[in-house]
Order: sequence, then C-alpha cells, then structure tokens
Amino acid sequence: MSRRAFVLHFLLVTVVPGCLVAGWWQVNRALSGNLLSYFYSIEWPIFAILGVIAWWQLVHDQPLASDFEAPREVRRSWLHRDDEVPSRPLVWDEALESPELKAYNDYLRALAAGRARKTWRNPSGLPEPVDPVDPVDVEPAVRGSQPGSVH
Repeated sequence: MSRRAFVLHFLLVTVVPGCLVAGWWQVNRALSGNLLSYFYSIEWPIFAILGVIAWWQLVHDQPLASDFEAPREVRRSWLHRDDEVPSRPLVWDEALESPELKAYNDYLRALAAGRARKTWRNPSGLPEPVDPVDPVDVEPAVRGSQPGSVH
C-alpha cells in the first residue's frame, strides 16, 4: 500500500465517523431546543458523504501517462525560463509620461536619493530643499560683526 493510499484510508476512517458523531451531537442539541442545530444536524452528514465521494475519487484516480515522462531540465530559478528568446531591454521614454506620472517618478527619485526620515515637519520623507544663500541677507550680519561698528 502506498503512502498516499494509507493517508486517504486513514482520513476516511477518521473524518467520516467524526462528521457523523458531530451530526448526532447536533441532533441531540436540536431536540433540546436549539433551532440552529437542525441545520447543522443535516450539514454534518452531508460533509461525511462528501468525504466518502472525495475518498472514492482520489483512490480511483488514474494518473496520466504524461505524469511519468522523463523529468524536464531543471530551471536555474523560477524567474528564469529556458525557452525565452533573449531580447533587448525595455527603454522608458520619459517624453510619453503624463504630468502626474512624471511628478510621481520625480518623487520616487527624490526619496531614493535623499534618505531623509519622515517627521512631523517632513511627512513625505523628502530631502529638505537646500535654498541658495542670498548674499543680501548675509551682508548686514557680516557688516555688523566688523570691529568698530556700532550696534
């Protein structure tokens, strides 16, 4: 007896009686006043019958001859297919992007380049923009720090 046949027979002698016991238990509950148990007392024997039908189908399953053919070559990985024809890689044309897609791709590039952390002040995690220093704003501070200047 094969392992498969043993497992199928074991399941038959455990699951089917279990379903019938559960059905008998539901019959007793239904007779004591639980109205929902009437439904379950019908349902469990149906499960037992379905179990017997499934067992019969699986035990008498005839494997196809093609199931026993010589094994195919083993693939290098599930992502690689030996029968694929090599082709040129796809090239993305940015001119065909919609404005929304362009903005989203720019956002992703900024995220990848910035490595900024998400905070309350920077909820999107984008790098902080670096504003060029305006020489007009810096000039009065530099003048005021010169010796001899009046504050």
